Amino acid sequence: MKRITNYLIAMGLMTLTFTSCADVPSPYGEIVKPATDDVITVDPVGTGTEADPFNVAAVTAFTSALADGDVKNNIYTKGYICQIDDIDTSGTYGNSTYWISDDAEGKSGKFEVYRGIGLGGQKFNEPGATIIKVGDQVVIKGNVKNFKGNTPEYDQGSILVELNGKKAGDKPDTPAETIGTKDEPITVTKAVELISALADNASTEQEAYVTGKITKIKTADADIAKYKNIDYIISDGSKELTVFRGKNVDNTDFTEAGQINVGDEVVVIGKLTKFVKDGNTTPEVAQGNYIVKLTKGSGGEPEPVAGDGDGSKEKPYTVTQAMAAGSGNDVYVKAFIVGSVSGQVLASGAKFSAESDAATNILIAASASETNVEKCMPVQLPSGAIRTALNLVDNKGNYKKEVTLYGNIEKYFGAVGLKSVSFAILDGQEIGTNPDGGSQGGGSQDGIKKVSVAEFNAAAESTDVWYELTGTISNLKDGDQYGNFDLTDNSGSVYVYGVLSEKGGAKKLFQNLVKDYGVKNGSTITIVGNRGSFNGKIQVSNAYFVSVK
Repeated sequence: MKRITNYLIAMGLMTLTFTSCADVPSPYGEIVKPATDDVITVDPVGTGTEADPFNVAAVTAFTSALADGDVKNNIYTKGYICQIDDIDTSGTYGNSTYWISDDAEGKSGKFEVYRGIGLGGQKFNEPGATIIKVGDQVVIKGNVKNFKGNTPEYDQGSILVELNGKKAGDKPDTPAETIGTKDEPITVTKAVELISALADNASTEQEAYVTGKITKIKTADADIAKYKNIDYIISDGSKELTVFRGKNVDNTDFTEAGQINVGDEVVVIGKLTKFVKDGNTTPEVAQGNYIVKLTKGSGGEPEPVAGDGDGSKEKPYTVTQAMAAGSGNDVYVKAFIVGSVSGQVLASGAKFSAESDAATNILIAASASETNVEKCMPVQLPSGAIRTALNLVDNKGNYKKEVTLYGNIEKYFGAVGLKSVSFAILDGQEIGTNPDGGSQGGGSQDGIKKVSVAEFNAAAESTDVWYELTGTISNLKDGDQYGNFDLTDNSGSVYVYGVLSEKGGAKKLFQNLVKDYGVKNGSTITIVGNRGSFNGKIQVSNAYFVSVK
């Protein structure tokens, strides 16, 4: 009864505070008011519950009456955002410090929300998060306190339960306006084009219907039942799009693995977002998406490839065939490919330059005259003899010669590409390691020796000799940025001290391999590295990624 009486007294005094002279001290500590004489008087209303939230005047009065150290939990307040001090959309914390008022301009007094997060508890740095702005009407749930006895505020960790009348999970049965329709969805290529025009970590205002074939399931089987959603990748054979935390047909929960599979065709509805973190951009369908149409496929089995080529040395795939062979497949295909090296543009989208990394990331096309980059195939070349031989650029930056390459057809630069190239035929000269047997052009590919773990452990320590190892990953820690783990084959085990995404690449990007290739404990990985040691323990040093199964 005493608390109720004190609360009613505080409410009455709060009203007097708004209408009294400026030199009369507030009985609740320092209440923040706008720096203007144009003050609006608002009576405190509400009880602070979900059904009857406080207004800002009421939560200010209620919190100002608390003693320092006294925290009241699960208090609801409704108001307008009138000031934003900071908002973390791409950093570590994903929260925001902002101020609310009973009017959008803060003329009726302001109340601080310290390090709050977004709608339904979603952090502002998560893909597809709705970013707040001044003028938004919000309902906040959180713990309030009177910091140091003179600063009433929402404590860190409050969430938005309503934003401009929308609650988390709300979705209209029929969107008023969408990009594409269920019956005429846009392609993945079109979706990626729209995303590329967005600002970093921004989303489209409208939802989009996107169709594509599932090429990869990224969520572990055990996590599907736990979180009720799945991260997966869809493609139209040209571009890739990540579906982030997607729901099943008709916005229902996923309950187990196998409800969708590689090779299935889907139509997904959701907002498109440009997710940027650590300098890496991932086009995504934002959280809140779901499948509106599901056509079961073949589970990712390679589709027949039209044409005469069969991927052998004698009958290599054309570029067109190779792109079809890799389309829709989650695993890579080893094959020979014949094509003309194109100098039109790099796989990264930058203009060709002989002095740049063009010799590492090139494009090959079905003909030397091809200018459509979407009909070209990105190729990653190893350092050494193959890369040197393919440096065929003339003074105008135009490649003209035909080349046959052997490598892994897999996803590269967001498209079907060729990686781990180990053999080339140019002007009749064979360079690298012939997969049919033997080696040309000075021995094994770039001096790399393919060995078992036991042979690696028995080798002398050296930073000049490079070894290719294939084995199973174990003891990899969740979130490891470097890629430290044990590698085991049927001959033994060795410790791998870090893995780069490519030779000479940047460190601390191992999670990109986890995200792009699903690298995890139990995966069979192929790496190249030097024989090293630390404190008497043998390890693979200076390692870089080749492939994973």
